[in-house]
Amino acid sequence: GAPRALVDAQFSQENLSMTTVTHMLPRDVQLANEYRFNKKHIDGYIRKELSTGANAAKITQGVQLLSKWRAGDYYTSKNARLAQIQDLELSELVTELFVSIAYVQREELFTSVSAQLASKLGFSDKPEALTTIAEMLAVLCETDAFDIIKPNPQASLSLCSRLDLSEQLREYIENATFLPPMVCPPNYVDNNRKSGYLTHNDSLVLGRGNHHEGDLCLDIINLQNQIPLQLDKQFLCSFNAAPKHALDTAEQIEQWHLFQKQSYKFFTLLVQQGNRMYLTHKVDKRGRLYSVGYHITTQGSAFQKAMLELADEEIVEGV
Repeated sequence: GAPRALVDAQFSQENLSMTTVTHMLPRDVQLANEYRFNKKHIDGYIRKELSTGANAAKITQGVQLLSKWRAGDYYTSKNARLAQIQDLELSELVTELFVSIAYVQREELFTSVSAQLASKLGFSDKPEALTTIAEMLAVLCETDAFDIIKPNPQASLSLCSRLDLSEQLREYIENATFLPPMVCPPNYVDNNRKSGYLTHNDSLVLGRGNHHEGDLCLDIINLQNQIPLQLDKQFLCSFNAAPKHALDTAEQIEQWHLFQKQSYKFFTLLVQQGNRMYLTHKVDKRGRLYSVGYHITTQGSAFQKAMLELADEEIVEGV
């Protein structure tokens, strides 16, 4: 489970005893949370910091490097691939690649990063897109916006950002994994493109490529979205979560501890904001309902289920 010191540091009894840290209305607190944790907004903050100083110079250099690389004459299949990107606006492409790379604050496999970025090229052939984006990253590495690392001949390539970002933005990036539950009732959803959140919308159908405009049980989604929940503070101060499977590598251990650290940050934040929250919900393509959550969800591990309870408590009688 999580180290006791981690739990004590992130979710101490002193923190639990605190009431809301602001006199803002719940809706205003929710707006602040979304602007702080929503990746859609954080992307904008990154673009702003990339537009000035050393970062802007790296983008300019990257455009020049890619322009020269794209104009080269290579073997037949590579020339065919590059023909598909001759009309791409390189300044916009380099900026968007750097925005995505800014999230790679710890070393990640080069193949994994390449796979995440390949869709930005718009190729119909995925292997060609993956090969091309990997070559682009190799070229852009000369800007020093990121490092491509191979610690020894047997190791796999990894990538890590070197972009010059403010400490506050780095903190935002650290917490951009998933939005926490809402602290005000979600907006009512009246079509298949509503999320319930205040500052963004997306499909109510889970899974890429599964969206449709057919009938969904929006009344059930709205009903579930309006149920207020709270964290069981006594439970969270008494027990630690345990991983579902053995952690066999240093990377797995690091990821588990990172997940725990992020989780307890959100636990503390939500308790300090009143400990009254709402999970939004979506359906899969077969119509089954799922709560939207990562650190806090009613459909996660046994520990995650046990730490949540109804916010509006009632004494059960006559049982």
